[in-house]
Amino acid sequence: MSKHFTVDRIARSILADALAFGLVAIALGAPGRSVDSLAVTVFADRYVVRDQAFDDLDVLEKHITAENVHVVNVLVCGAGATRALKAVVHRFRHLPVQIRVPDLDESECFSTAALATPARERVGKRPFGIDDEAVDRYWLELMP
Repeated sequence: MSKHFTVDRIARSILADALAFGLVAIALGAPGRSVDSLAVTVFADRYVVRDQAFDDLDVLEKHITAENVHVVNVLVCGAGATRALKAVVHRFRHLPVQIRVPDLDESECFSTAALATPARERVGKRPFGIDDEAVDRYWLELMP
């Protein structure tokens, strides 16, 4: 009986350790939702992600960080989007960023998404949350 008790105890211990290790691995590997890539459509005054518009780069960053994104796909719509494009690439410089300029007649460039949380009572050029000096320094350092 003592031999059976020892084997049973060892088996339970191994099973408990494996279960605990599996739960820890799951918790460490996926702290939240994980998305391989996320498309961000850039307009002159806003960013659009999944039919949700953002006029503040700080709020967009929090949204994308919560999604645990690994690659940011940037779609640039309109000639006036240069400032917003440079800022979003600067903000997500720690991730791979793929930039694409779709044809102006593609549906992504006709987004009518409402602002998720409009940055009201703020003065300045939209989108907000852009440190123009830091963005300009970043881009100047990239240029030879």
